[in-house]
This record gives sequence, C-alpha cells and structure tokens, in this order.
Amino acid sequence: MLTPMRPFAPKPVARIWGGSALGFGPGVGEVWLAEEPLLLKLLDPAEWLSVQVHPPHPYALRVEGKPGKYEAWYVLAPGEIVYGFARALPPEEVRRRAQEGTLGEVLRRVRVERGQVVYLPAGVVHALGPGVRVYEVQTPSDLTYRLYDYGRPRELHLERALEVARLRPTPLPPVRPRPVAGGELLLKTPHFRLYRFPLQGERLFRTQRPLLLTLLEGEAEVCGERRLPPFTFLLEPGEGLCLRGEGLFLGASPGGSKPLQ
Repeated sequence: MLTPMRPFAPKPVARIWGGSALGFGPGVGEVWLAEEPLLLKLLDPAEWLSVQVHPPHPYALRVEGKPGKYEAWYVLAPGEIVYGFARALPPEEVRRRAQEGTLGEVLRRVRVERGQVVYLPAGVVHALGPGVRVYEVQTPSDLTYRLYDYGRPRELHLERALEVARLRPTPLPPVRPRPVAGGELLLKTPHFRLYRFPLQGERLFRTQRPLLLTLLEGEAEVCGERRLPPFTFLLEPGEGLCLRGEGLFLGASPGGSKPLQ
C-alpha cells in the first residue's frame, strides 16, 4: 500500500570556510538534509577543512558514553582530499607536527572525482579540500576529534585523536557498485548502505527498512508536488511511494537493512 512519506526541511549552516555552490547563499558550508535515522549533509568548503578523526563505537562508548562515528562521501565536485598519512608515523611525531604546524607535510592527499564514493571508517584521518562538494552520510553522532586546523585558532583534541587514529597509510577502500531494483548499491557497511537511483519517468520505491532519499539532480513529482534538489524524505518500513520525473536520487539506509524491493 502506498503511504505518505516524511519530508525534511533543509537546514543551511553558515561556516567560516563555506563556499557558495549549495544554492543557499555565500558562506553556507553545510546543508543538513536529515538527522534521523542517519545524518545527511551537503558540504561545500571554500578552503581546507580541519584534519579530523572519529572514534569507533567501543572507544566512544567507554570514553565519551555515546556511540562513535562512521561516514561516507559521495563526491559532487572534484578536487583533493586528505585520506590518512603518506607514511607510518609514531604518535610523538604526529603530536609535534600538529603543534608546530607541519602536519600537512605528512598527510596523504588524494584526487577524487564526481560520482566517486569515499568510505571513512572510524580511525581514518581525513579532510575535505577546497571546492570538493560532497553529499555526506554518517551515523548520528557528533564525536569529532580535530587533529590539525591549518593555523586557525580552534581547539585541537590531540590526545584523544592520537588514541584512535590510524597512524599509517590507509588505502581507499574499493567501491564496487552492484545492481539493485531500479538502481545501484554503491556502498554496504555495518553501519549504513548507500544507493544511487536514476529517475527516468515513473519509479515505485518500496522498502522493508528505513530509507532516506535525496534528490540530487533534476526534478521529481512527489505526492503531486514538484520537488527540486536537495529535497529529502524518509520512507519507513513497509511504505512505498511512486515518483515521476527526470533526475538522480541517492538513498541511505541504516546498517543491517534488508534489500530494497
């Protein structure tokens, strides 16, 4: 049976590093698309973001009393990111370089392209570079340890970052899309799944688990209303919805989700 979906209103957030390509005015670096059951954002940095790392669940529950953080990026505009280190480093050198402002010399920079998926498990040191717009899906946690901030006067979290960070080169996990009904499963992790669904004409979505859908390109008719990017809504288990239009949707489901139908 077709049932009403739950739409989310986008929440633009101004940042000192924000660009102007998200359609919400200059300086808007983030647009929050959904906060449950996963956190979805669009990010548009005009300069390098801080070098960060997130704690895994066991550490976060023991030290912080709440779950850790795992995330992934779907690249919307190409450029460079930081993904781990260029070589293995002892904690003492990372601490010294972070304090001296030379950590950038040992970070691994990677070129990413539009449509690429980058998985960021807990423990991987990472940062977005200027102009690299992304759709971000993450577990609903605010735990971020800032390791390096390019001289900006913001608090660092060196000791906890060093306790959880992988201080060695970390290869980008291979992403091998596989077909699902009406689209592709781009990424499957223990924490979430990421899908891509082109819309060409009419499409019926049904799900047995929560499914967040975001219109990234084009336009769609949803429940009789014309919708434009970045329209985002949630389908609950057992719900279905018919969409019409031309465009591209990304879908995200929490870990352990059953396949879409």
